[in-house]
Amino acid sequence: MAGPATRYHENIANGQISSDEGQKIVISALDTLYQALTSQPSKKSIWQKLTSAKQASLQGLYLYGGVGRGKSMLMDLFFDCLPDGMAERVHFHDFMVRAHDTMNEARAKGAKDAVSETAKALAKNISCLCFDEMEVRDIADAMIVKRLFDGLFSQGITVVATSNRHPDDLYKNGLHRDRFLPFIENIKTHCDIIEIAQGADWRERLLGTSPRWYVPVNEATTQKMSDQFALVTSHDDTAPLAIKVAGRELILPKTSHNIAFVSFNELCAIPLAARDYVALADRLTGLFLTDIPLLDDSLQNEARRFMWLIDALYDRGRFIVASAACDMDRLYQGQQWAFEFDRTLSRLSEMSRISYQ
Repeated sequence: MAGPATRYHENIANGQISSDEGQKIVISALDTLYQALTSQPSKKSIWQKLTSAKQASLQGLYLYGGVGRGKSMLMDLFFDCLPDGMAERVHFHDFMVRAHDTMNEARAKGAKDAVSETAKALAKNISCLCFDEMEVRDIADAMIVKRLFDGLFSQGITVVATSNRHPDDLYKNGLHRDRFLPFIENIKTHCDIIEIAQGADWRERLLGTSPRWYVPVNEATTQKMSDQFALVTSHDDTAPLAIKVAGRELILPKTSHNIAFVSFNELCAIPLAARDYVALADRLTGLFLTDIPLLDDSLQNEARRFMWLIDALYDRGRFIVASAACDMDRLYQGQQWAFEFDRTLSRLSEMSRISYQ
């Protein structure tokens, strides 16, 4: 089976992606890891065989760089090349939700060390874990992640992670960050840290000069957005995405490549809180949002949720393409949130610019 480097260059040749020097460095490292994983049946010490004695503890790759540089795409190439059942690809937020659930189950069964039992359970039957969007914001995650990854590495698990941040910047300014610092050293000890150099943003190549704000709401604008969504997601199949938040599930019915296509009512006319939109923004790369109505005082709750949504997307550098009943500067016509909505409008205006990242 062809490795990720071969697949990458085939995709360049057939026009699916553009050649990128920063990506080539990353795909070369991923290809080396792929060759080691597929040539060595034991999951113990696979990555160690690629390194010198001085680096014998290395067990994976940590890929970081700017938004839109193709980190997830490169990791997907790597994951798709691996034999079925060898690896699991999971968004880091989803993985930590599962870890907490598994820990709670272990404690309920009287486990003496629930974190270690959780690591064993999560590592069972696989050799490699591929984490998309490694980011730690929750103190509950920060307090257990070091011991959890100690357990994964001790099980011989190879870790491949993508992030927008260098490990040193994870959980920056977080509560009790001093307790989190050992995890950073853990990652730096066990993973080769590779930055994907600055370059073209794939979102800009695909979104191009297409509108980010469609007016009015009708079948024609919805179809234009659907066509744009298909282009950005390479016309790949869509599937529902379930995002767990505090024991509940937020379902996005149409997603592909971590991009969602959803209506305003599906996100803002249901009882969601700010933390739900934060979890959504952590999980997504971008959002196509249709059918935004005029927002007045009869839609106070909906307007407030929309503000939370835009704040969450903006803070994480996500893009948004939307259709609305009117131009952006006339969107809010109420009194309740008039002052606060000015910031939302400013952020929307910035996010609609072609140069936004």
